[in-house]
Amino acid sequence: MASTQPLRLFFLRHGQTESSGGYPPFNGWRDAPLTELGQRQLDHAAEALSHIPFDAVYSSDLSRAMYGGRRIAEKANLELKVESRWREINFGRWEGMTYKEIYAEAPELITKIFSPEGFDTPFPGGESLAAFFQRISRAMDELQAAHPAGGRIALVAHGGVCKALCGRFLKSSLETAWAIWQDFAAINVVDIYPDGRIITRLINGCSGPEGFDRLAGADIFK
Repeated sequence: MASTQPLRLFFLRHGQTESSGGYPPFNGWRDAPLTELGQRQLDHAAEALSHIPFDAVYSSDLSRAMYGGRRIAEKANLELKVESRWREINFGRWEGMTYKEIYAEAPELITKIFSPEGFDTPFPGGESLAAFFQRISRAMDELQAAHPAGGRIALVAHGGVCKALCGRFLKSSLETAWAIWQDFAAINVVDIYPDGRIITRLINGCSGPEGFDRLAGADIFK
């Protein structure tokens, strides 16, 4: 008999990374380290999720995501599944630069890329937003197929990945999905049913004394 239980997916953004002149850079595939605060943010998130009986824990292969994945997996007594397909968008030669720096160099191109007319335009040497969203959608298809019986799954990745997943689950346009805010160490929760129904339980929830304490609905964390 086919399972009627949902796959409850907890997907998180990594913690705080170092900024440049007060502005966060486009890190992309660059392996930017977590700050001490970023590590604490993920420690708090892992503790908030520590009583959930996860069936699997996944993360991007970049260290800022792997740190959180390892912390959650350790508490669940599971081996972390590390996969490069969950990486942030590839910003190409603009990685490590801030939006302000990029705009000073190529104002027309960066404005086009973030407009609906430019979603198929790649970052110089990198991916387009459309190609990135397609990559994350394919990865999500494979993750769901790997867990046909449902259960509890955690995924620690990146802001862009979380936006792409939110867009998929909310069935929103790419433009709307990209506008969904994701704080450092944000926790998102969705239930994915075998018949295709999606129940969004939480978007951009944070935990811990240095988070925003928006863990609404205690029944989500069961």
